[in-house]
Order: sequence, then C-alpha cells, then structure tokens
Amino acid sequence: MQANKFKGKFENLYSKILSNKLITICILFTIFTLLDTIPILLGLWPAKTGIGPYAHLLARFVLHSILISGLFFFDILRKTIKSKLIIYAITFIITWALLLIYLWINGIFIELHPDAFKDLSRSYAFMYGLLGAVIFIGGRTKRLVKNKN
Repeated sequence: MQANKFKGKFENLYSKILSNKLITICILFTIFTLLDTIPILLGLWPAKTGIGPYAHLLARFVLHSILISGLFFFDILRKTIKSKLIIYAITFIITWALLLIYLWINGIFIELHPDAFKDLSRSYAFMYGLLGAVIFIGGRTKRLVKNKN
C-alpha cells in the first residue's frame, strides 16, 4: 500500500513541475538560498558584503528561471523529436548557452569572480541533472503505472 502511495505522489511531481513553472522556480530558489545561507549563519564561511549578496541572489533567480524555462523548450521539441534523451541534451545546450550569455553580459557591467563561468556551469549541470532525474524517472513511473493497469 505504501509503495502505491509513493508512486502516485512521484508520478504527479512531473506534471506539477510542468504546470507550475513559477512555483518550481521559487521553491528551487528558496532551497538553494537556504543551503547557501546556513553555512554562513554557522560561521563556516564569511558572508558576502556590498552589492555582492544582492547580485548573487538575482543571478541565482535567473539561473533557476532559465533551468525551468528549459521545460518550455523540452515541450516544444517533444512534438518533433521522439527521443527524450536527445531533447534533454539539446535543451541543456540551449539553456546553458543562455546562462553563459547572461553571465557574459553581467561581466560587461560588473567584475565577475575569476571562476564565475566554471561555478555557474557546475551549479547548472548539477541542477539540470536533478531535473533530468525527475523527467526520466517521473516519465518512467507513469509508463509503469499505465502498463500495470
């Protein structure tokens, strides 16, 4: 009984993410901001000063927005391309390019950290991997439930 209850909740997660993109952006933003803030509050590393924290929070929000906007690309490409893996790779390249362009434009106006491009790429690849797990595992769970019925 518990396994069916868990499957039902996980199956709905994928459709909830697709239908509530803004809420998903806000939830991801909150979780990752808390994960970044807790070590600062515990004194494990120093807090950012000056305009740094605000620019960093804005950049994090844009990062999550572009990540979730990739779902729009995913939905559009899904109508023409059958392979989810190819669509996932194309969407990653498009959204990653958007992020790098965003960071490059920021670099024109403000001084970036020397490892900004590397940090952004690493953070984005991690979050996109999590999103891919939801897409592929969520879609697989849906198929398993359909086949079982």
